[in-house]
Amino acid sequence: MVLRRARTTFKLVLQKIFQHDDPATRLARGFSAGCFAAAYPFPGLQIPLSLVMAWLLQGNRAVAILPQFVVNAGTMIPLAIGEYYLGCWLLPGEQPDAGELAAGLQHAFDAWSWSAPWTSTVYLFSSDEVQIAQVYAPLLLGASVAGAAFALLAYPLILVGVRAWRKRHPLPAWAESRAPFAIPERPVSKPSAAYVDRPDRFLHAEQIELLVDGAQAYPEMLAAIEAAQSSVDLETYILRADRTGERFADALRRSARNGVRVRLLYDAVGSLGLPDRYIRALLDAGVQVAVYHPLTFSRPLWAWNKRDHRKVLVVDGRASFTGGLNISDDYVPREEGGAGWRDTHVRIDGERVARELTRLFDGAWAKARHWPDSEPEGKPLERSARVLWRPAADPSAARVPVLVLGNTLFRNRHRIRGAYLYAIKRAERYILIENAYFIPDRGIRRALYAAAKRGVAVGVVVAQHSDVEIAASAGRALYSELLDHGVRLFEWPGSMLHAKTAAIDDAWALVGSYNIDHRSLFHQLEAVAVTTDAPFVRALRDQTQTDMARCRELTLADHEARPLKTLLWESLMYQFRYWL
Repeated sequence: MVLRRARTTFKLVLQKIFQHDDPATRLARGFSAGCFAAAYPFPGLQIPLSLVMAWLLQGNRAVAILPQFVVNAGTMIPLAIGEYYLGCWLLPGEQPDAGELAAGLQHAFDAWSWSAPWTSTVYLFSSDEVQIAQVYAPLLLGASVAGAAFALLAYPLILVGVRAWRKRHPLPAWAESRAPFAIPERPVSKPSAAYVDRPDRFLHAEQIELLVDGAQAYPEMLAAIEAAQSSVDLETYILRADRTGERFADALRRSARNGVRVRLLYDAVGSLGLPDRYIRALLDAGVQVAVYHPLTFSRPLWAWNKRDHRKVLVVDGRASFTGGLNISDDYVPREEGGAGWRDTHVRIDGERVARELTRLFDGAWAKARHWPDSEPEGKPLERSARVLWRPAADPSAARVPVLVLGNTLFRNRHRIRGAYLYAIKRAERYILIENAYFIPDRGIRRALYAAAKRGVAVGVVVAQHSDVEIAASAGRALYSELLDHGVRLFEWPGSMLHAKTAAIDDAWALVGSYNIDHRSLFHQLEAVAVTTDAPFVRALRDQTQTDMARCRELTLADHEARPLKTLLWESLMYQFRYWL
C-alpha cells in the first residue's frame, strides 16, 4: 500500500515536471545544475550546492535535486577516487597515491556526523591527519571539471528527453489556440499619478504627439530643423549617408548658415562606415559635430562596449523629439525606396521638457570627441542674437504631464527599468509592450507573470525578423516561460520591428530608445518620455493593437515544436545576454 502510494506520487511529480509547467530549457538548466553539484563527493553539500547553482542558472530547483539520488555511500568513494586522479593529472607536481587518498576518505567518513554537518566539515578541513593541499586541492579541482562535463552532457540529453515526452503527451487544448486579445472593460481603481513613484517630478508640456514610422516622424523633424531660429541639437545612434541622411544633412547645413547653433552627436559604432566627406560638408557649413566613444586603441577596451543609443532632437528649446528612430533609409516606407522598419517616435512641445532633454544631450556631448574643425562652443551663440529659451506663447497651455528619463553609464542605470517595474506592478486592465530586443530580466518577468495571474491582459509585440539575430535568439529562449505564465507574444511580420513603447491601463505610456534587455540597462545611454496623458496613452494603445492585428501570435505548442538545434542555439545565446 505504501509502496503503491509512493510510486503514484513519484509518477505524478514526474508528470508535473515534464509536462508543460516549465520550459524545456529551464528544466535542462536545473538538471545540469544538479549534475554539477552531484560531482562533489562531500556528504550534505550536494543538495545545497544544487539549489544555489539552479538559482544562478535560472533552472528548475526541483529537477536540480534529482541527480543527488544517484550519489550515495556506494558511488561516492569511486567517484571521489576518479576525480582525485583527474585533479592530479591537471595539477603540476607530485601528488599522494591512491592509498593516501583512501585513508583520507576513510577518515572523512569516520569523522562525519549527520547531526552536526557544519562542525564535521570544519573538523575535516582543519585536521592534521589529512593534508588539504595534497588531497583536497586535486579532489576539488577534479570534482569541478567533472561536474562541468556532467552538466554540459546532461543539458542536451534533458532537452531531447523533455521534447520526446511532450510529443507523446501533447499540450492541452487551451495552449494550442488563443482567443483574440481583448482588454478587460473593468474600471481602474487608482488615478494615473499612482503609476509613477514620483509624480512631483513630472514636467508639463503644451502638447505631445505620437509619430508612427519615418513617414510621420521625418517630415516633422525636418520641418522643425528648417524653421529653427536659435538652436538645433540632434543626437542619434545610427547616422547613414543615404538619402535620408542627406536630407537631414541639408537641413542642418541650411540652419547653420542661417545663424542657428547646430550640434550633431552620433555614436561611433552605430554609425560605423559614415564617410568623412559627409561630416566635412557639415563642418564647412558651421555645424558642430562630435562622435561618441570612437573606436581607438587609446580608449580602454571596456569603453568600446559603452554606446550612445539615444535618439533626441531639440529645436529652439521648445520642440523636442525622442523615440526609436535613427537617421537612415531603414525607416522610410518601402514604396519610397526604404526598408519599411516599424518604429515609434514622439514630439513634445514645451520648454521644460526641451530643457531636460538638452541637459541629457549636454552630458553626452561633454564626453564625446569633437571633430577638430568644429567651431568653438561659444561662436555660434554669439553669431545668433536670438534667445535660446523662448517662452511659451500661452504658459497656461502647458498641462500635459511628461517625465523625461535618461541614464548615464555609471549612474541612474535603473531609472527606466524602475519606471517599467513600478507601472507594471500597478496594472489592473492591460499591459501592451512593443520592443525590438525583448530579453527581460527576472524582475521584469516576475512582474509580468504576477500581472497576468491577477487578470491583467499582457501582450508583447516582438520582432519576427531582427537585424541582430543573436539578440533575437537570446530573447526567444524565454518565450516558453513567458507563454506558460500567461504573457501573449505577437511576432511582427515582414519588416523589422524597432519600436520601444509601452501602454498601461489608459494611464501610463512610455516611448523612447530603451530596449528591455541587458545592453540598454548596463551598456548604453538611453532616453525615454513617460506620460500619463490619457488621450496619448489611448492613441498608443490603439496603435499597438493595430500592430498586433497584423502579427502572428505565438503559441506554446508552436514554440516548443521548433528544431532542437534552434533550441540549443537560443539557450547558448541567452547565456551571453549581458553582452548582446
